[in-house]
Amino acid sequence: MRFLQDTKNFEELKQFFIPAIYHRVLDGRKKMYQLSVSIDGKEQVIKKSTKTFVHAGFNKVITGAVMRMRKLFTPETLNLEVVIYKKPSYNSLELSFELVNKNTFRIGDEEYFASIMAEYSYAKMEVVKYYPIIYRQTCLNGQVAIMAKNFIEVVSADKIFNIGCEWTRCNFESYQRKLASYYEILKRADLSNQRENENFQENALLKLQKVLKVNLQTNERFENLDVSPTRDARNSIGRNIEELGRTQFAVWNAITDFASRQNDITVRNEMFINAGKYLSNEMEKALDKNQQLWSENLYWEEVNRMAKG
Repeated sequence: MRFLQDTKNFEELKQFFIPAIYHRVLDGRKKMYQLSVSIDGKEQVIKKSTKTFVHAGFNKVITGAVMRMRKLFTPETLNLEVVIYKKPSYNSLELSFELVNKNTFRIGDEEYFASIMAEYSYAKMEVVKYYPIIYRQTCLNGQVAIMAKNFIEVVSADKIFNIGCEWTRCNFESYQRKLASYYEILKRADLSNQRENENFQENALLKLQKVLKVNLQTNERFENLDVSPTRDARNSIGRNIEELGRTQFAVWNAITDFASRQNDITVRNEMFINAGKYLSNEMEKALDKNQQLWSENLYWEEVNRMAKG
């Protein structure tokens, strides 16, 4: 198994391992708390206040991401590489990157690649955002099994190293089981009784745009595709219907397939995040409905088997 997206050596982050300079200064006759950073060879003052305030340094943000990956993979080893999306500069004090463990992540019998996104800006210095992405290699650029929206961690900048229980393997295994159950529901939902295949494909095309929050009629976000985005989406839908039948599972595969083949990594990840939010909501609704139906038709034999199992 090979991670298909371009990553750089972890050492690329060293240049951004920049601490915050936070100390008290005299501003006239006032004692002030001052925050600054040294960047592009210059010290830039970010904020002054008579009161203390919460903030982080880019060095802490990077360390927090590594620690979360280490907790997730314990007792296995890390082999981290990085994709950097936003680099801090004198005019833009924000850092956005994705750490990818090139050692595979196993959930049950399946292999994945696990990564963590980290985002921090001094424009919103009070919080740092971390969230995981789990990739499985099935499409041209790697299809992603997005984590549920409640996996997004927005942590206070002074609590970066207080890593919660959500960064544990069992939490991801639980999500994977729910995802597998939801996919089984989609596979069983045969839609072949719809009047025409053409209507099914048109509805699938509309759903793709709704889930990914894109408009295929405007081409500015799809400049790197070899064909028009509408034709590319139709081709993906057609292939998946042919392989998987007229089911919602085929539609979902087409959606993630289309997203995975965007050459612009920023656009691709934005689509994956939108897909993940939609999947999370739909999965919870479907599983809650199934559980309610099950709870209204309980059988003693089933409960007795659970009690003795």
